[in-house]
Amino acid sequence: MNKILVIATGWHFSSHFYENMIQQKAPDGWEIDYYCVAHREPENENTITEKDHVRSNKNDNYLDQLDKMMYEYPITTNQIKNLGWNFMLEDNTVGDMECFNQWADYYDYKDYDFVLITHDDNLILSDQLFVDIVNGVDVHKPIFEKRYSKHQFPTEIIKLDNWLFLDNGYTEQIPKAFEPRGSFSFYKKELIDMLPDNKFDMYQAGGEGVVTRVGKTNSVGHKGISAWNAHSGTFRDFLYDSNLVENTRWLSDMKRVSKYCVEGERGFIKNHKADGNQYLRNLETVLKGMGWI
Repeated sequence: MNKILVIATGWHFSSHFYENMIQQKAPDGWEIDYYCVAHREPENENTITEKDHVRSNKNDNYLDQLDKMMYEYPITTNQIKNLGWNFMLEDNTVGDMECFNQWADYYDYKDYDFVLITHDDNLILSDQLFVDIVNGVDVHKPIFEKRYSKHQFPTEIIKLDNWLFLDNGYTEQIPKAFEPRGSFSFYKKELIDMLPDNKFDMYQAGGEGVVTRVGKTNSVGHKGISAWNAHSGTFRDFLYDSNLVENTRWLSDMKRVSKYCVEGERGFIKNHKADGNQYLRNLETVLKGMGWI
């Protein structure tokens, strides 16, 4: 039996995310295990109050309505478990791929063919994600030999095969186009085999130093944990240094947006500091195509 591992960092606790992520159809002959590695509890006062204004929002703007749907009710630990998630509470060290490192202290990744590491503020749009990946969906492949700046290169559409790292979306026009977000990304077992100690390096200082928030349960927005963005660059450099760019694929040519998932930004779908108006145009295109707006 082939197996897929899903690890979500538990922080924002979108009820919509936990309800819909676990409803993914399993491909024939495959099993899926779901783990929430939480860095605070859903019942924590900060967890609930940080989204109360969303639940009481009366605006009919579609962005506000999406966030309201994401946090329709304050989901509890027991409700997450009853949906079928395994729940782990770990130290609030670092975000993104750190949840895999913490999970791997207890379990063996070699039991799985590939791993999805995801934030829990993502809007899940489809239940066909894993079926399509296993069956070879159309994806975007880098044409690395045509790289024209440090992190920019064109892509071509191919059937998914020969991949080791699969990310949600890539926008060529962004200067740092090739910079894995760590928000909704897939890693083959063979890639994790190549990582030092089979874990992600989450403690590179970067430009703003290492930020650890052990014991803290409040969200701090963009600036408070901007140093965590350095870890995307660390993993990107690993892909460069290991000659794995050729084995990288994207589900779409739109950063943060695919037909499967819209990645939240610091807890909210409406936030777009990192992507500007291009994100809004891409989001509207996908949602209109689905008949959501």
